Amino acid sequence: MVKQGWIAQAFVLAFALPTFAATAPQAVIPVWPKLNVPAAQRVVHYHQNKYIGQIALHPILWPTLSLFPAPRRLANGCAVVICPGGGYSVEAMSLEGYRVARRLNEAGISCFVLEYRLPLGKLPPSGIPWCLQDVRRAVQIVRSHAAAWNINPHDVGVMGFSAGGSVAVLSGVHWLPGNPDAKDPLNRLSTRPDFLVLGYPVISMLPAITHMGSHNNLLGQHPPLDVEQYFSGELNVTALTPPSFIFYAHNDTTVNHQNEKQFYAALVRNRIPAKLVKFKLGNHGFGLGQKGTDSTRWPAMCLRWLKARGFLPAKAPSAAARGTKP
Repeated sequence: MVKQGWIAQAFVLAFALPTFAATAPQAVIPVWPKLNVPAAQRVVHYHQNKYIGQIALHPILWPTLSLFPAPRRLANGCAVVICPGGGYSVEAMSLEGYRVARRLNEAGISCFVLEYRLPLGKLPPSGIPWCLQDVRRAVQIVRSHAAAWNINPHDVGVMGFSAGGSVAVLSGVHWLPGNPDAKDPLNRLSTRPDFLVLGYPVISMLPAITHMGSHNNLLGQHPPLDVEQYFSGELNVTALTPPSFIFYAHNDTTVNHQNEKQFYAALVRNRIPAKLVKFKLGNHGFGLGQKGTDSTRWPAMCLRWLKARGFLPAKAPSAAARGTKP
């Protein structure tokens, strides 16, 4: 049993707080409380955009989870770690984080918006991007507090938009099974998401189809081919990659559609439950959907898919129908 500690207390307190207007989280916790970052460098600066809302600016060196618990009367045990996008140079916290969390709360899903560390144009010495380290840890944090937070540890997914979709995909193809002998109790838990939800995602790092801004910010301008291949989700799908719901707009001219198509094809080849949805309109970066277009349909479609897979209350299908689990 993992000690609940102050993180659990923060979440319990969140349930007792009054409902916030707009989209403010009910608690914010550090992903790595012991991370050696000077206090001055833990401060994140934000830009407020009239339409997009709050945008976290580079650099982000102190990753956090913003907690959006589902209302008790609606909570169904499902949880999602949400990774906002921004080309690995900023993070659209409101558009692709807080607003999405509030919408999913209405469906009884508890949400955790990850403000992951932004890369510095190259990989860290470990070779594992900070963002991947952070999303893995976020999944472990949620699972470690499943009982206290009224969450089913087998219904924890990761959702990502644009470059945040890259973070989500990496969490699904390069997950860690958990080491039962680990000193750190969290590292005894699997980092594998139970499902992925990917909105107009950057998935490939191959120059022919990648989003070069995201590629260069994450890996640098001229990484070795084997590095580009390792961080290309479509090349690393296995029989244990999580079931995935993927959506994008036909008129998105920012991210090559081959990102979604090739990842989906790899899922199908490996017999992973997956759904690929192409909307006619929406452009790129539409969050919950561009007003007046069919892209606003994705939340309802995604919820239906989650129900069909058994991650939300419904006639729960068999374990096989939900997708493989390690």
